[in-house]
Amino acid sequence: MKTIILENKTVPRKPIVIEGLPGLGSVGKIAASYVAKQLRAKKIATLYSPHFPYHAITDRRGIARLPKNDFYHCKSRGGKMELVIITGDCQPQTPVGQYEVADEVVKYAQKYSAKLVVTIGGYSSSRKAELKVIGAATSIRLIDQLKKTGVIVDRAGTPIVGVAGLVLALAKSKGLEALCLLGETTGYTPDPGAAKNVLQILARLLRLDIDLLGMSYEMEKVKAIEARIKEAEKAVEESSREWKVAEKFSYIS
Repeated sequence: MKTIILENKTVPRKPIVIEGLPGLGSVGKIAASYVAKQLRAKKIATLYSPHFPYHAITDRRGIARLPKNDFYHCKSRGGKMELVIITGDCQPQTPVGQYEVADEVVKYAQKYSAKLVVTIGGYSSSRKAELKVIGAATSIRLIDQLKKTGVIVDRAGTPIVGVAGLVLALAKSKGLEALCLLGETTGYTPDPGAAKNVLQILARLLRLDIDLLGMSYEMEKVKAIEARIKEAEKAVEESSREWKVAEKFSYIS
């Protein structure tokens, strides 16, 4: 079995392709999914790979399916620009799979004469404030555009791991223009704040009319979850200390 893309009859015309898969801080998936939802994108293709995790995913009804990546199609508000947004359950688990899936994405972009390919991911950072967006591109012209929006582009030698990095490099080898946006994140939990930082840049670059208020709501939800986790961890620590004290005195005769 090889990596395959099953398509419907929708034919994109010179779209901008945006790829955002799960990864560090889930930045790519959160950002890509949010754009698709905001612009009411419709699914037009599905990618399956034997290099995805070897399990089935079940829904609330108990219906099982394979892990997949979905391709969504929409037009920007005003209809001046077509977008194909790629996101999904996972990334491939093997180096060979990473190359295969990235190559399929690039071939898809070539097939429909994509104007631009944008990949989105997370960038590991220990900072907790003033998180930035790191960028890379396939041409000086695109690098200059990134600089104008405040993206940091001087991270020479830093590997862009996963499909986001491979799509960028493979796109260049195929003569496609491409850029990558990486939101700084600690990466321990899903990070809608980092995704929002990326979306602000993406909206400026592509002149996308998307409402980011919903991202603020997602950020508050994550903060609430993190607070509950810290409370649970504190309770476990206190319980552990009490148990150790009790154990210590239980051996005194």
